[in-house]
Amino acid sequence: MNELIFVALIIMSILTIFCLYKLYDIRGLYFSLVITSLITFIFSFKIINVFTLNINLNIITMINIFTIIYILISRNGKKEMKNILKICLYTNIASAILIYLTNYYIPAVTESITISMEGTFKYNYKILIFYPLIMLLSQYVVIKLFNFIKILSNNIYIDTILIYIITGLLYTLIFYLIIYINILPITSTIFMGVTTFLVGLIITGINLILIKILNPRTEVKL
Repeated sequence: MNELIFVALIIMSILTIFCLYKLYDIRGLYFSLVITSLITFIFSFKIINVFTLNINLNIITMINIFTIIYILISRNGKKEMKNILKICLYTNIASAILIYLTNYYIPAVTESITISMEGTFKYNYKILIFYPLIMLLSQYVVIKLFNFIKILSNNIYIDTILIYIITGLLYTLIFYLIIYINILPITSTIFMGVTTFLVGLIITGINLILIKILNPRTEVKL
């Protein structure tokens, strides 16, 4: 069942970006960026077992964020950099505050039918604190790498894969060491980080389809 959910989330996330772009063009991509950033933050709390591997569920939508950034920079160049970073940072900070506030909710009816975030905050408080900063760093690296790699290569597939490999390793190293180092055994933390990174490489390959469709034939000069 987890495998079906995982595949369905990949398909739905790609279709959402595609549909919003077709409806609203560039504004649709920014709208997708906000929605995807929010979902990615929420998913960062969830570890899922897929094909006997434990991975962090946010890898799906995190790749989508990188894909949207790639397309926006391809279309409009460096001028989009500040807008992208601001939108993602503000969305993540707002999400962290909202998740934190739900820790102090007052049940509307009875405890048995309300959702408690107390455990989420108690064991994952480091995600609320560090996640916005880690994602900001990762997105900044994506943009800088895009500008640099574009000089060396003009192949859309090579560019995207290289950017994910470098950024994904950086994100994995920082995120998993900070978030799970005192929660899970070190071996489990490393194994989950490696498997999540490798699964992200596969998802990146799938996202190349979306990039190829939405990326303009003539890219702006960076």
